Amino acid sequence: MVDTAGYVTHMTKRPLVRVTGILAAAAILGACGTGEGDTASLAPPTTVAVSVPPVTTTTTPIPEPEEAEPAPTLADYLAEQGIGRTPLAAGTETGPLVEFDLPDGWHIADPGLFPQSYSAAVGTRWENDEEPGPVPAAVLTVLRLDRVVDPDEALGLASGAVLNLPEFEIALDDPDSEVSGYPSYALSGEYADAEAGYIAIVERTVVMDDGAATYVIQLRITAQSRDAEAVTASVQEIDSSLTVTARA
Repeated sequence: MVDTAGYVTHMTKRPLVRVTGILAAAAILGACGTGEGDTASLAPPTTVAVSVPPVTTTTTPIPEPEEAEPAPTLADYLAEQGIGRTPLAAGTETGPLVEFDLPDGWHIADPGLFPQSYSAAVGTRWENDEEPGPVPAAVLTVLRLDRVVDPDEALGLASGAVLNLPEFEIALDDPDSEVSGYPSYALSGEYADAEAGYIAIVERTVVMDDGAATYVIQLRITAQSRDAEAVTASVQEIDSSLTVTARA
């Protein structure tokens, strides 16, 4: 991903100039001599020294790359504005009803595995004893904000948390989608986890305003990058089946 040596070496290359072959030249000239009385020169061969500038090496320091500023996040914005948030769990009588389909090979996860989630599912089909690691997971969170927030402003900050993941590389950026008629933002890519290696991630954020409160709904689906292709169909099924229904 960058050279960290801090210096780059520039080699100045110049051709070496040599004057040689005096003996050879004399032999050729002698062979070409004609006419009586011509005598070959008995003077010793002459060497002509030509001064050549030495090869020089210069080092030019490369300025240290500036660390990119972290992307602003929705959590930062809410904290700065003093806006409280309450995580809701499935079965809560208030707030929207949020659901997604469960593909084959996926099971509802123990609520204790993902604290403060609305619901979660794991792809147990991809458990691998020979190459242990986290199985694919789809984690849904629903936050009720204690003040009404402009949906466009909230969605404009929705990508920050994912963009700030270690070594994150973006694959898809879709800021203009909808879920059940509500504005949505989707982002996908890959990041580096210190323990599990590279992780593929898809995150969709939906903002719903029912007039009394604003709800931020986030669906985050992750899988080890080695499993990403195998779980693509499942990820598409979960994401495309996400529904948000306001309670009467």
